[in-house]
Amino acid sequence: MTDTTPVTTAGAAPGGDAPGLPAPRLSGGIMLAGLATLATALFYDAPLGIALPAFLALLCGGALLLNPPAGGMGRWVTAAVTLVAVLALLVDAVTPLSLLLAIPAIAACLLHLTGRWPFGLEGRVQSVGAMLVLGPWRLGRDSLAALEWGVNHIRRSAIVAAAVRWVLPAGLGLIFCLLFTTANPVLGLWVDRLPLAFLGDIDAGRIVFWMVVLALLWPFVKVTGLAGPVPAPALAGPEEEQDDPVLALLLSPATVVRALALFNALFVLQSAMDVYYLWTGHDLPEGVTYAAYAHQGAYPLVLTALLAALFVLVALERPPVTGTVRRLIVVWIAQNILLVLSAMLRLSAYVAAYSLTGLRVAAFLWMVLVAVGLGLILARMALGRSNRWLVGANLAATVALLYGAAWVNIPALIATYNVGHCREAAGGGPDLDWAYLGRLGPQAIPALDRYIALPLHSRAGAGDASGATVESLRQALAQRFLTRHAGWRSWTARDQGLRDYLAAHPDGIDQTSQP
Repeated sequence: MTDTTPVTTAGAAPGGDAPGLPAPRLSGGIMLAGLATLATALFYDAPLGIALPAFLALLCGGALLLNPPAGGMGRWVTAAVTLVAVLALLVDAVTPLSLLLAIPAIAACLLHLTGRWPFGLEGRVQSVGAMLVLGPWRLGRDSLAALEWGVNHIRRSAIVAAAVRWVLPAGLGLIFCLLFTTANPVLGLWVDRLPLAFLGDIDAGRIVFWMVVLALLWPFVKVTGLAGPVPAPALAGPEEEQDDPVLALLLSPATVVRALALFNALFVLQSAMDVYYLWTGHDLPEGVTYAAYAHQGAYPLVLTALLAALFVLVALERPPVTGTVRRLIVVWIAQNILLVLSAMLRLSAYVAAYSLTGLRVAAFLWMVLVAVGLGLILARMALGRSNRWLVGANLAATVALLYGAAWVNIPALIATYNVGHCREAAGGGPDLDWAYLGRLGPQAIPALDRYIALPLHSRAGAGDASGATVESLRQALAQRFLTRHAGWRSWTARDQGLRDYLAAHPDGIDQTSQP
């Protein structure tokens, strides 16, 4: 948290303050954290009432402690009357209308009392709007400014700087661990055996609420006008493009090497378990089914690969890229490709257990694109190309894949697969959800005919609660298709193929109604 007074840095030693960099203001951070904690205790999962105007009065007092008032008694009288009026309105009833009146009025009073109240109605309305709308976003900017100030100071301490270089590997490594635990029920069992019962008492919603309140309260804790203090990078000339000290420390070569080494170790564990259980078919631990192992991991593993690819792209843009870094990146990308292939195998096993759907086809295509994108990162490194080339290559691959998919009759493909692999036809697999095939549209008719041709005693769910049958569904689809596609304007080659099929297999169709 920063104030608006830049520190003097003339003659500072190397590694000291950057010119014009604001000094942190600890009191603002303490005040913000305390008010956010109090607001969470008062308002989280509770109806709004008398506690709200009491809290807002306390907020005004804290804001004036941190932002000294300016002006004479006239300002105080005007602001006091306004505050009493809007707080009384909230004491009477907390409604959307009373909040709509009270919050902007409190913002206007604080701007007025602290001397940040411009002349003219238009300027004042814009200042209030900027405080309420842009103010919460300034928390991120001011936090980064404070962090940058801190980085310039902790560079003097080798121990602290070394600890900061573990922030990125440890933070992103924890995210990967959480994703792997979500994707791998075996790892989930291992985690459940750890003495981490206290984590079950953590209310994630309360933490998120507290973080949101931090941003909402910041413009009241640090009252700024329409523009606020000038960020430090804006004070440097265009020719003085210096590296961001925060990124320089968090993404230093040493940090990248540590991160890649840690991530490779984590991915080796996940990949080894996939090879052991998924690729070679070993028995899973008691209580874990192959369906659960396949289903839980398909999508989190793809998200993991995307995060990994993003980190690699950032790391490659931070010179110097040493030989060690390049080798670790190549190994890690190879592991990510294996991870995506495992995700595809998991999804294939899940489809075998629960049938194919349109979303699962889309998931297969998406996984193919992710695997191709990872391979293109390797190509970028080998060919010495830029990220711009990588974006173009991925775009070309996406267009090519989608163009190829557009030639495939996906509804017919899904219907054919589900009928061919259902329990009634194959002796194993899931029961056919023929109602879902009906939702695929008329292109599912040939597959429905193959299902109807099965012996009646082997067909599960031949009717539903409404009395509908597979035969009546097939007839309705065919009738609707022939009725809606009777004219030349709606002709397509794919529809003509279905029309020819229906002409050869007219069962259940009222041919007299056709032109």
